Amino acid sequence: MKNKFLLFLSLLLFNSVFSQQIVGSWMGELEIQGTKLPLIINVKHENNVYSATLDSPLQGAAGIPIDKTTFVNNELSFENAAMNAKFKGTLKDSEIIGTFSQNGMVLPLTLKPFDKSKNKDKNLEILKLSNLAESLVKIEDFLFYLEKNNLEAGEISIFKDGKEIYKRNFGEKNLPDYRSTNNTYQIGSITKTMTAIMIFKLIENNQLNLTDKLSKYFPQIPNSENITISQMLNHSAGLGDYVQVKDQPKWLIKKATEQQIFNRIIEQGSLFEPGSTQQYSNSGYYLLTKILEKITKKSYAENLDQYIIKPLKLEQFYTANKKPSNVYKSFAFDKKWIPITDFDFNSIVGVGDIATTPYNLNIIINAIFDRKIISETSLQAMMPDEKRFGKGLAIVPFHNKIFVGHSGGTYGTNSLMIYNGEDDISISYSLNADRIGIAGNDFAIAIFSFLYGADYEFPKAQ
Repeated sequence: MKNKFLLFLSLLLFNSVFSQQIVGSWMGELEIQGTKLPLIINVKHENNVYSATLDSPLQGAAGIPIDKTTFVNNELSFENAAMNAKFKGTLKDSEIIGTFSQNGMVLPLTLKPFDKSKNKDKNLEILKLSNLAESLVKIEDFLFYLEKNNLEAGEISIFKDGKEIYKRNFGEKNLPDYRSTNNTYQIGSITKTMTAIMIFKLIENNQLNLTDKLSKYFPQIPNSENITISQMLNHSAGLGDYVQVKDQPKWLIKKATEQQIFNRIIEQGSLFEPGSTQQYSNSGYYLLTKILEKITKKSYAENLDQYIIKPLKLEQFYTANKKPSNVYKSFAFDKKWIPITDFDFNSIVGVGDIATTPYNLNIIINAIFDRKIISETSLQAMMPDEKRFGKGLAIVPFHNKIFVGHSGGTYGTNSLMIYNGEDDISISYSLNADRIGIAGNDFAIAIFSFLYGADYEFPKAQ
């Protein structure tokens, strides 16, 4: 009896030691299409039963209950039925090395001990929208600073609850050949969101299906019999990029014919098996534009007028064939502001040719999420999931805040159109002269920081 009691006591002590090793918070990162998503697992052991919760800081989620948690023979496993997610890993040398699976996707995940009370990583903080009146004052001060120090030029619009609460044009008078009649910007690839909306309108009207093959419309494109409309929309078709050509990096500053563009697409061939991965492709959206025109027997501009401009009563919204004369030109800085030779936008119709205002972009992104110009079914299909690119929409994260929308860049103007449903806030801007960052990223970080109370240091005057 004594020996059995000692054995039982040893087992209790053995299990207690390992329980202490696993109890607490553990953090790891999932890498999804080049984007790192931190996860924090909080493990408890009470009354000889394990339980756990999950935090996803970038998604603003904390304390998600785990349905089933087990820890046996140094192996931790948990699952959440609602998320269709599972994890299984082995504790070794203070790390839990395993795999995380969700909806058929399996990713490696290594968890390491994480002390929330000592966390200094602001990326793992759950941010909340600050007092808007105070935030807008900070934004105004920031833009005044940029303008005063000749660091940037552009325009920004911010909507809250579907209405504009802030608008500012800044820095344009610092640029050569300023004209007060200018009021629009080239929005680059944000044009693709418009193209995607119109493709989904054809699907809603039973004129097209996501599963339709490219070969139905353009059989001359390599591997077209295996490429679907869906894959072109989310950049997983394996097509090249006709805009980017090694021997002629800026070949589209001059107008290209349709045949020249098709020749480029055919020459670039198929880069990977359709659906196996994602790679940003202007070629896919050029072909989608041609499919739209072929089905409707209308030009891209006429389709825009029918599906977006008239329903939303937009003004100052132009395609390349309108030849707008009120567009702010692009500039680069080399001791002084120098005009940039930009695209001939007739060569990127449906891909990146639209010129408009940040205000109009906010009208459009709010109309998308209000289901005014597309259906609920279409919106769900457009939304990005675990992948970076959805079908015409992409994820733009800031700490735990997830915005959805699209960015756009020409050879000198960078734009952004994004929406966050949790806070019902949208931000759109265009920058046609920029000395503080790459592709407007630093500007976006500044605006996010002011709105969500994160630390931000003004760029140094140059």
